[in-house]
Amino acid sequence: MAGDFLSFKEKSSALNRTYPLVKMIWVLLIAVGLFLFKTPFSGGIMFVLILTLSMAGGKITPKEILRSAFVVFGLGFLLMVFHFFFDPGNVVWSWYFLTITDYGLIQGPIFFFRLSVIVLSSFLLIWTTDTRDLMTSFIKAGMPYRYAYTIFLAMRFLPLIQKEVDAVRSAHAIRGRATGSGPGHRFKLWQRYMFTILINGIRKAEITADALECRAFGYKKQRTSVKDVIFRKRDIVLPVITVIILVGLVYMEKSRWISLLGL
Repeated sequence: MAGDFLSFKEKSSALNRTYPLVKMIWVLLIAVGLFLFKTPFSGGIMFVLILTLSMAGGKITPKEILRSAFVVFGLGFLLMVFHFFFDPGNVVWSWYFLTITDYGLIQGPIFFFRLSVIVLSSFLLIWTTDTRDLMTSFIKAGMPYRYAYTIFLAMRFLPLIQKEVDAVRSAHAIRGRATGSGPGHRFKLWQRYMFTILINGIRKAEITADALECRAFGYKKQRTSVKDVIFRKRDIVLPVITVIILVGLVYMEKSRWISLLGL
């Protein structure tokens, strides 16, 4: 189903064996580093590296990546087009009231790669990390297990919400109310989707709350786990290499690439 692109994929890959908290820190490092880039070349290099890491280090197939392409690339593409037409600068193309500037042509790809790389790396974290292991790693790092469980529930409900959307869309398709209609009708369909998902979400939250109360969740200050998560020294290799690459790209921007672009 389409909802599978938001779920954990249990595979024997290097990223699956990496400590969950290290992967979370790795995503944060990428997000911070991308905001330091001033040219689209650095973002493009990071995009290629993350894509290669997904397939080589996470054993994510191209088909699985393409299944989430709309989310990974769609928002970035819209942001890029917005900067093409609305950023100030010298006009390089115009058609009636639409104009594309030279500054927009640079900023558009920067924001495209910035958003796409952050979303792709976040998806890679979801694909290669069991939410229970991530919760355990947070608890071992000193986070109160109540807060860690909140993060676990948020990540656990993401694929469930997507499957709810698929189920509601399939139900409307069976009743002949699905695609192939105008924007107004589609908007009404999404209103029904959101209402149904909201009601089902409230119902699931109530069931989860009752289950937690029956298990006396929060009674003990310490919480044990059935499956332990072990940090290994080699896990630190991923964020260290990422920091080296980010620093190298920032240095290359300041020393060579910016002068080549005349910025």
